[in-house]
Amino acid sequence: MRSLGTRPKQADSLSRWRVPLDTDPRQAIREDTIRCLICGRTFRQLTNTHLRAHGISSKEYKRRFGYNRGRSLMCHALQRLYIERAVRTELAAQIRSRPILVNPELRRRGGVRRIALEELLTRRDARGRS
Repeated sequence: MRSLGTRPKQADSLSRWRVPLDTDPRQAIREDTIRCLICGRTFRQLTNTHLRAHGISSKEYKRRFGYNRGRSLMCHALQRLYIERAVRTELAAQIRSRPILVNPELRRRGGVRRIALEELLTRRDARGRS
């Protein structure tokens, strides 16, 4: 995926975009762009090819910056496009299986997983609105 051509200019710009994203990585994902939190370039989608250029996998990127494991590294507009296409082609019905609802053993084990920064921030925001 090609960059949208926006690259931060030197150190002053670097600190301007990085500071708010260090505390809330969700802000890196916008309607039409997603900002790479390593180099600062903006894309429609962070591909494995781009992340490999930084020597990191998407799994490591999500863990390092506090994203949920299931977070797609793409802008909201592109994500909506893919969702609409999956619904239209009936692919969504095939992949929306939730094993925890079907398998009682998984339900008994409960939520044994690490909670990412993104999820903690989202929960805090939801409590603040209530």
